[in-house]
Amino acid sequence: MNFAPNLPKQPTNYESKLYASLQSTGRFIKSLMYLTKKIFML
Repeated sequence: MNFAPNLPKQPTNYESKLYASLQSTGRFIKSLMYLTKKIFML
């Protein structure tokens, strides 16, 4: 019975980490796309 409250905490922590890394990756890709667009506009 003690393990039940502990189980949901781990995936949420992992999900938040995954979401943060995904968000940073998305930001990086967006900036990269913006830069490439700027280069091609020249």
